[in-house]
Amino acid sequence: MQQFPFDFNDLPTPAYLVGGWVRDRLLNRQGKYLDLDFVLPEKAVETAQAIARKYKAGFVILDAERQIARVVFKNGTADFAQQMGSSLEADLGRRDFCMNAIAIECHQVTESVLSLKEKEHFIDPFDGIGDLKAKMIRMVAPENLAEDPLRILRGYRQVAQLGFEIEGLTRQVLIKLAPKLKAMAAERVRTELGYLLSMTNGSRWMLNALSDRILEDWLPSQHLNLPRFTKVENVISSLLDQFPHLELFFSKHLAGDRCAVIIVKLAALTNSATALEPLGLSRAEQRWILGILRYLPSFIELLDNPSPRQQYTFFQTTLEFFPAIAVLALASGYQLEKVTPWLERWLNPYDAIAYPVALITGDDLLKELQIPPSPKIGELLASIKLAQVEGKISTRSEALAFVQSIL
Repeated sequence: MQQFPFDFNDLPTPAYLVGGWVRDRLLNRQGKYLDLDFVLPEKAVETAQAIARKYKAGFVILDAERQIARVVFKNGTADFAQQMGSSLEADLGRRDFCMNAIAIECHQVTESVLSLKEKEHFIDPFDGIGDLKAKMIRMVAPENLAEDPLRILRGYRQVAQLGFEIEGLTRQVLIKLAPKLKAMAAERVRTELGYLLSMTNGSRWMLNALSDRILEDWLPSQHLNLPRFTKVENVISSLLDQFPHLELFFSKHLAGDRCAVIIVKLAALTNSATALEPLGLSRAEQRWILGILRYLPSFIELLDNPSPRQQYTFFQTTLEFFPAIAVLALASGYQLEKVTPWLERWLNPYDAIAYPVALITGDDLLKELQIPPSPKIGELLASIKLAQVEGKISTRSEALAFVQSIL
């Protein structure tokens, strides 16, 4: 199997592939980055060490007590876990959802088995394959979800990821167990929310999670703007159709693997930046959300016949995250025709108002006009920029004459 980073003949017998990779292959889904999970009856860590050594890959112990280790390859990771319980079926019985409790013995993995999905080759004690066919997420057992409450939120994320629905009883259990999410580390909750909000279908299931009060302890309902959030996905999609270059803005990484689009959606979701503080966002993310929500009302006021000076002044304070403000204005019901000229300016690096080129510098004022160093230099340069964007001056000599007239 060329797609795997190592030869499965290096594994003891038996050794099992389980979880997400098996599920995704049964669904004909395959990402660029391999995420493999193996269960071994014994010597899981020793096996991982031997494979890492043979293939000169990275190695790290994830959980010494539960005997879980990771081997890091260029194109993916392979996690090796010691079997929990007296049998593989018992191990699978500790998992979150039936679709993730499917296994296959590694030495039986062939292209024909995977492509034909021959059921007899798979170990599927909870009919996860049936759930995949029904496009349904169903819990293995309530106690499994209670053991790791992050699985509650993960259920909403995975249903959005796969385009499935949550089985009725399972959803009732998720709702009942939701208060347990309060005890989770902010980093884990933040990561799952990031995954959910980064998906095209994520907003729908984010709304479902909020409606089910899954996130009440993290995102209290009194601080949320659900009407605006409901529209934000379509607004972003429409803007990308009209302005494809905005993709660079929305895909910009602000912290770790979290992109700007996640922060835009969080800003659309809330009326208060302080309401998001429990999530422990990075300083850059907090600065963006605070700026977006702070300047949104000012932008709405400027949508009717703004002067060049007003546009320039607004861009100076919001240039870094301006498209996010435009998105929230559109999601709040304001007209695209009024927002479009602003976006066109922001996207044009030669625009005289959004990106005015400096006609002179502070050194020019010192040398040409003998103005001594002082805060006055900065005030004069600001006045020059304003005169420039208003079309009063456009050359270096005109800028110097303008300063002399002020003096």
